Amino acid sequence: MRLLLVCFVLIAVSAPAQEPAKSTNPVFPGTYEQLKPPQKKLIDDWYAEYDKLMHENDPPTDYDQLSLSTRTTFEAVTHALMTTKLTGKSGESMGDALGLVQSIETIHGKVPKARGDLQFRVYVILHADALQKLKDSTEFFRDRDNTVYHHGFPLNWRQDGGTPSIQISMAPDGRHADIDVDYRSSKFPEALFNGHLTASNSDVRAGNNTQRHLQRWEGLADWWRNLFGLDIPDADPEVAVATGDVPPVPLNGSGKLEDATLDFLTAWLVQGKPEMSAAYLSTRSFSCLEEYGPQSGNEVSGAAAPYLAAKDMAAISKALGKPAKLQEAVAAAQLNDARLKVVKQQYGNLFTIYAVPNGVAPEFECDEARALKDFEDARLTGVKKKYNRYYASVVLLKQPHETGQIVTLLWTKEGAYWKVVSWDAEPEDAKPQNVPDTRRDVITEFPEQQIKGDAALLQASDDFLRDWLLKRNYVAATNYFAPRSYPCIKAAVPSDQPQPSSDAQYLNYMQAAMQTVAQDVGNSQHLSDVVEASEPEHPGLKLVKHGKDQAYTLVAVPDSLAPAMMCEKESHQHPYKGEDSQAPKYGDYYDMLFELKTPGEHPASLSFLWGKDNGQWKIISYEMMSP
Repeated sequence: MRLLLVCFVLIAVSAPAQEPAKSTNPVFPGTYEQLKPPQKKLIDDWYAEYDKLMHENDPPTDYDQLSLSTRTTFEAVTHALMTTKLTGKSGESMGDALGLVQSIETIHGKVPKARGDLQFRVYVILHADALQKLKDSTEFFRDRDNTVYHHGFPLNWRQDGGTPSIQISMAPDGRHADIDVDYRSSKFPEALFNGHLTASNSDVRAGNNTQRHLQRWEGLADWWRNLFGLDIPDADPEVAVATGDVPPVPLNGSGKLEDATLDFLTAWLVQGKPEMSAAYLSTRSFSCLEEYGPQSGNEVSGAAAPYLAAKDMAAISKALGKPAKLQEAVAAAQLNDARLKVVKQQYGNLFTIYAVPNGVAPEFECDEARALKDFEDARLTGVKKKYNRYYASVVLLKQPHETGQIVTLLWTKEGAYWKVVSWDAEPEDAKPQNVPDTRRDVITEFPEQQIKGDAALLQASDDFLRDWLLKRNYVAATNYFAPRSYPCIKAAVPSDQPQPSSDAQYLNYMQAAMQTVAQDVGNSQHLSDVVEASEPEHPGLKLVKHGKDQAYTLVAVPDSLAPAMMCEKESHQHPYKGEDSQAPKYGDYYDMLFELKTPGEHPASLSFLWGKDNGQWKIISYEMMSP
C-alpha cells in the first residue's frame, strides 16, 4: 500500500515529459544569463559603475555569486515593476514602473540583525521625471510619509489595490529611493512584540509570498522553490525515490543529536537514500516544503509530504554530485548570534550544533502562525530564555558552481526521537556576502528642530498612556479617541472578523485591543518600564521636549503633513494632496511615537496623531508601523 502511495505521489508531482536531450553542462537557475534584458541592463550598469568607483574589473556575471536572498529580492522587485503598467489620468499609457528606475545602487536581501526596513529591497536612482509620473499615474498614490523607518526616504508612494503592493520610499530630492514589495500586512498585536517575525513580509520566498506575487504579477520564475531554496538545475524528471519507503522512525533518532545529524546528512548526500533522511522530518517541518500547505495552491496530504521532501533531496543530491565521503559535500558553518550556545560534539568539522533558547526557536519556524504562537507562549510562560528543547545544526553545502549554501536544521525531541521541525537556507545570522554598493552620501541629515508643545496636549497625552498601560482604565483611555480616528480600526481587526459598524462597537473593540496589549506588557508603576521612545525620521517634524521623553516621543506635525497621516488617505479614492509650498505651520497637530519594551527584536512602533476635537485634544489618527 505504501509503495503504491509513493508511485502516486511521484506521478502527481512530476509532469510527464518527452525524453530530454542530455547535456553535460547543466543550466543553473537564478543566474545573470537567465535575467530579462531590462534586468540585465540594470546589472550591467551597476557593475560598470562599481568598477569605475572601486577601480575593479568585476564582470556582471558576478551577479551569480551574490547570496540567494539578494538575487531573489532583485528579481522579485524588478519583475513586479516590469509587469506594472502605468496609466495616466486620461487613460494614456506611461510605460511600466521599471521605467521609473535609472540605475540601481545596491541590493539588500537578508541582512543579519537588521530591521525589516533595511532588508529585502533595492536601492535605486530614479529618472528625473519619476516623481511627476507617480503623481500622474493611476496605479500609485501618496501614502502616509515614513516618520520612523526608512531613514533618508520619508516620501512614501504605494501601489494601489492593497497587498501585495510595490512601495517606493523616496528621498526629498525625488531621485533616490528604496523599493520593496509588501506581501502582507503586519499583524496586531504580534508585531508590537516581535518585529523580527514579520521582517520577511518583503521576502518573496517566505510563506506563501511567491503565490501572492504570482497572483498579482504573472510570470515570475520561482527557481528557488526546492527543499532548501538552492539554485540547482531544474529537477530531472528521471529522479525518483525508488530505493524504498520512508521508515516510520529514523535509524539513529533515539541516540545523540550529533549521531542523528550525521545519519541525516550521510544517508542523503553520500548513500543516496533520501527516504532514510526524510524519516527525521517532523510533521511541523512540512510547512517548509514549497509543495505543501496553502502557499503551494495544491492539496497535499501529510502522508505524502515526506515523499515530496525525499524527491527534492534526491534532486539536490544529484546536482551536488556523488561524494565518496561526507567531507566532500559539507563543512561546518557558524551563526553569529550571542543567544545561541555551541554544543561540543565529535563532528565539529562537518557541522556545528547550537543550543537554541525556547524564545529564539520560533524565528526558525516556516509556519508564521505557529512561530507567532510559540513566541507568545514562550514569552508569557517565562521560558523564553531556557535552553531545554531546541537545537540547531548548521552546515555548508558545497555547491559545484559557487561558494556554497549555509543550511540550518532546527531539531527537537518528539517522543523518543530527534526530529527536524524546520530548516532555513541562508540563515539570518550567517555571515553576509559582499554586495556592490555605489551609494554616495545622498541621505540629507537634517538638524534636529525643537518646539515648545501645548501644555494641555502634554497633559492629555501623558494621561492617555497612564490610563491605558498603568491604571488599566480602558474606558478612560478610549475617551481620548475622536470619531475621526475610527477608520483606523480596520488595521487592527482580523480579516476574518467584521468591522465595527457603530461607535459603541468601535469603542468596545478598542477597549479589548488595548486590554490585550496592556496585559501582555505586564504591571508597572512607571511608563518608562513598559514603553520606550521611537526615533522620528522625517525632516518636517519638530521635537517637543517633555518630562517623559525616554518613554515616548512627541513631535509637532505641520498642518500640510497632517492630512497624510489620516487613515482614510490610503488610495486614489481618498488621496493625500500634499506639497504645500507655503511655510509650514505648527501647533495644531502632534504625533506621539513609542514602542513597547519587549524581549522580541525590532517591535513595531505606535503612532498616535493628536488634534483638537470640539476644543479638546484628542487622538484623531493612529497607526502601527512595522520596520
